Amino acid sequence: RQTCICMYNIVDFTPFLSGSIDAEMENEVKYEIPVEGTWFKNTLDLSTGESVTTGIINLKSWWTLDGDWPDDGAAEAVIGEKAARQYQVDIGDIIKLNKDQQTQEVVVTGIFHAGDDADNQLYLPLSILQQLMNKEGLVEKIEVSAITTPDNELSRKAARNPELLSIKDWETWYCTAYVSSISYQIEEAISNSKAKVIRQVAESEGTILSKTQLLMILITILSLFGSILGITSIVSTSIIERSQEIGLLKALGADNFSITIRFLTEIFISGLFGGGLGYGLGYILAQVIGQSVFGTSITVKPLVIPLVICIVFVVTIGGSLQAIRMLLSLKPAEVLHGR
Repeated sequence: RQTCICMYNIVDFTPFLSGSIDAEMENEVKYEIPVEGTWFKNTLDLSTGESVTTGIINLKSWWTLDGDWPDDGAAEAVIGEKAARQYQVDIGDIIKLNKDQQTQEVVVTGIFHAGDDADNQLYLPLSILQQLMNKEGLVEKIEVSAITTPDNELSRKAARNPELLSIKDWETWYCTAYVSSISYQIEEAISNSKAKVIRQVAESEGTILSKTQLLMILITILSLFGSILGITSIVSTSIIERSQEIGLLKALGADNFSITIRFLTEIFISGLFGGGLGYGLGYILAQVIGQSVFGTSITVKPLVIPLVICIVFVVTIGGSLQAIRMLLSLKPAEVLHGR
């Protein structure tokens, strides 16, 4: 069941180890600086035979950097812009770190801007900080980035106590990418852990997704109205251009019903062709947007195809009503005499 969430919704996960380190510059100026040990771009080989690349570069994608990110296996570090100004650190400088009689020199490869308290810190490879603090193999926290579904009544109820859910609601909640269900599964996967949700980020992402969904719905409605007007214009023009043909059919004994069915069949076939073409182009565009904006592919639901066919039918009929009314009002004698 854990693959419902973790396989498709976890974007990145990165471990951190925090500490305060005595630092000494090349000019022998000494100071104490908060330090974070982490992965920058680390490739993990999974037991399934797959491999994933994870680290702070992906996790904190909004950070900007002057210089280069450190290599996870090198004695390198990056420093926040506020700390760089305070301690007069520049790219290429060597900092000597001292902790509990352990010493390590690191080269500053970049200065980053995060826009929060991280700008006051020094970031270096996790393995180096673990060695300095005598905490090999240990981490303090793991930050997880995931694509979430906006909260609703079910997720809020589950967040209070998932044991109170019915079996059906529990399965729905568990296999939906709510913030509460993801944190619940993280605690299941990592024993003796406590998952803490950063609500500001999660709620902001949920609000953005909700507004984006509302915008897409409004655009769809406006597009349907535009399609109806376009069909009305095209069919009316076609009937005007073929008025003599219609008049001749009526003069030869064709009734309004058979003529109407003939025109609707032509219109519906054209509508299906246009709908299929639009669906294909829309699918390609959705995949492009999904990869470029959200970093994931868009899954096609089978229900969409019959829904599209029904929408094409309704839009085609709605756009043809005015033109069909014009067709029924044509009189053979007047049309054939060019009036």
